[in-house]
Amino acid sequence: MSSCSRKARVLIVDDHQVVIGGIKGALAEYAEVEVVGEALNGREAVRKVKTLRPDIVIMDISMPDLNGIDATLQIKKYDPNIGIIIFTMYSDTEYVIDLLRSGISAYILKEDPMTDLILAIRAVREGKTFFRKMAPRILADHQENGRGWEELENLKGGFEGLSLREREVLQLLAEGNSIKDVAAKLELSPKTVESHKYNIMDKLGVSTLPDLVIIAIKKRLIHPL
Repeated sequence: MSSCSRKARVLIVDDHQVVIGGIKGALAEYAEVEVVGEALNGREAVRKVKTLRPDIVIMDISMPDLNGIDATLQIKKYDPNIGIIIFTMYSDTEYVIDLLRSGISAYILKEDPMTDLILAIRAVREGKTFFRKMAPRILADHQENGRGWEELENLKGGFEGLSLREREVLQLLAEGNSIKDVAAKLELSPKTVESHKYNIMDKLGVSTLPDLVIIAIKKRLIHPL
């Protein structure tokens, strides 16, 4: 993480502009923070991380095109030193586990005081974590040699076996994109996307697109209408 002698460069990622505006307004009161950009979905966030080089990304979970969990995985793969602060309405244990595995530094609920966000930013700048109210038992298990971790992971079935690319394809297909649309978005051939689709179905033990949509909804990759 960058030195605390300069402002923390922050990228805000949320699919609701009003939320982004609220975060920017709250952080404007703190001279130690500089908001360098914003993104409305995970894919845009990954692109902007590469051009803006923020120190910290404030990330929502459920977003169109690419969700916050998979965007986090891609960002951490690109630059492990970028701090990720999850700012979400979801308190589900499953998401805490997924995101801990991806290397996040903080997890804050949108119902929490906004002051928690600046506390999290300060903690992340110092190389610390900030979880405060989130699943203390899970966090304790994770920190103490992963006790209970393997058992929880085994409950996830085939979804956890999907590659990052397969998870991208799953979300895009479940959102109603055609094979051709997905191929264009990911800059792949339609034949490659078809191959990913059948590999995904095989790993998840399903055989139809509606089954994929149901799984995507359960994993909150997408929202039902």
